Amino acid sequence: MGEGAATEGLALSGITHHFGDRRAVDDVSFTVAPGEILGLLGPSGCGKSTTLRLAAGLEDLQQGEVRIGGRVVARPGAALPTEQRHVGMVFQDHALFPHLTVADNIMFGLSRLPAAERQQRAALWAGRLGLQHHLDAYPHQLSGGEQQRVALARALAPEPRVMLLDEPFSSLDSRLRDQIRDETVAVLKQAGTATLLVTHDPDEAMRMGDRIAIMRAGRIEQLDTPARVYGAPGTPFAARFLSE
Repeated sequence: MGEGAATEGLALSGITHHFGDRRAVDDVSFTVAPGEILGLLGPSGCGKSTTLRLAAGLEDLQQGEVRIGGRVVARPGAALPTEQRHVGMVFQDHALFPHLTVADNIMFGLSRLPAAERQQRAALWAGRLGLQHHLDAYPHQLSGGEQQRVALARALAPEPRVMLLDEPFSSLDSRLRDQIRDETVAVLKQAGTATLLVTHDPDEAMRMGDRIAIMRAGRIEQLDTPARVYGAPGTPFAARFLSE
């Protein structure tokens, strides 16, 4: 995989994407290192979720290149399917399987492993996320925060190189949101997973991100550490958006 594998968890180079005549993503490039959390921050409709979907393989790449662990996983006309990219995904709606227990939800992406190892992996991630007493429960029996933890455990159990989070905490109340965000950061750092967090909430990006990319109308306006983005915004839009 070359030297890039040592420094790249996720890399997007020259990504441009159109929906009809509308340019949703406009020449976006960035790299997320293993163990780093990059907050992709911007208003609704700015292209941040489309960028995440292109990284995941949920949209066909029209222009540019996506690499994971130094390996090209997508370029125009040639792309690995999502399930072969070693990515985990967590979305706002949790998307748990209501007819499966917590343990079976966590084990869903582990079908290639022997049964005993699947159960061991489920117990491991349930323990790390405080779900060890809920393994036999069903999603409807859990609180919103517990459901979010199950979604995170399910995404992390296959030990992905890259984690993609799309507004995953917005449905939680503010007290619970802070707790789950802090727990999520700790788990992702411990796992050494390169993480792309899509959010419209400046506080969430500042709280979770090692770096923040501010996006507007499909382009990255500024990419830097939270302290630098807040203390020295690069554009009037960045200053206005953070001051909200």
